[in-house]
Amino acid sequence: MLLERHEAKREKCSILVLTWPLRARCILVLEQRKRGYLMEKLSLLTWKEIAEVDKDKSILFVTMAPIEAHGISLPLATDLLEGECWSKNAMLQLEHQKGYQCFYLNEFPIASASVSDFYGCIHFSMKTTFTVAKELLENLIHFGFKNIVVVASHADPVHQIAVEKAIEKVNRHYGVRAISPLGAFFSSKELKITHDLPELVSEMENKNPNDFHAGWIETSCILAMDEKLVRTGFKQIPMTSIREKEMISKKKMLRAMGEYGHLGNPAVANKEVGEALNQEVADFIVEAVVKFVERTEYKKYMHHYLYRIPTLHIGLFINKRWIRKRRR
Repeated sequence: MLLERHEAKREKCSILVLTWPLRARCILVLEQRKRGYLMEKLSLLTWKEIAEVDKDKSILFVTMAPIEAHGISLPLATDLLEGECWSKNAMLQLEHQKGYQCFYLNEFPIASASVSDFYGCIHFSMKTTFTVAKELLENLIHFGFKNIVVVASHADPVHQIAVEKAIEKVNRHYGVRAISPLGAFFSSKELKITHDLPELVSEMENKNPNDFHAGWIETSCILAMDEKLVRTGFKQIPMTSIREKEMISKKKMLRAMGEYGHLGNPAVANKEVGEALNQEVADFIVEAVVKFVERTEYKKYMHHYLYRIPTLHIGLFINKRWIRKRRR
């Protein structure tokens, strides 16, 4: 039934992958439909169509990331755009190469952050993020899905920990059903998870270390998705500097962000590096998800390196907080 519906809607290209030109994306989507592969947006299906899905051979993706300031050259939705791009690139590989049927939900703009004071940010407490992630997963588990991938495309450890804690709780109660692999990706060096960086990315890292937020990494990723989303003049933006060990201090981060709101060097960003970075993340997600679906050697992808530090879980028990922002 679903395949027949796919064929009847061939002319639509609503699930285009952001990293390719429009014509190429449409051609690829149509080819995927002919072969029986199609990333389905879950909210556009009926309950009966969802009930008929083979849950053993399907994977459901959901992105959780914030709307927040990303310097003066990137949109507030940068993390959501990255999560969408990485998810859809991963889904294409999982369908085309591995034969799984993939579904995805609307992006959830709910996330926690260590620095919530900067103008333009919409952040939530760890407790709120945990609660939303937990209840979302419980609903999807009741749909019957057995392989749920949360793409937490916001690198802040407090966000990763809140999402991973929710996953740990539902997996313990319902059996292993969900994974959030990007915490492991963002801390892969500490976890000793090996994945080969493209040479041009390694070279950029060596020349421009300590790029944490809206610098060359994220600017390059967005350039590769859609150059129009990056404001002109980004190459004239000055570099801001902060060392990794100073990132634990909220005051030092805000001081480094200054009037611009970034941590790193966006001026050296380029599209080629972004394409390599986007592909690297998608490949990592595929690697982790395949292991998870097969339930073999997947546990190393379940947690951020800092998940093991108890004091970083304190925010999960705080009920309320005052919203304090810099005014403009």
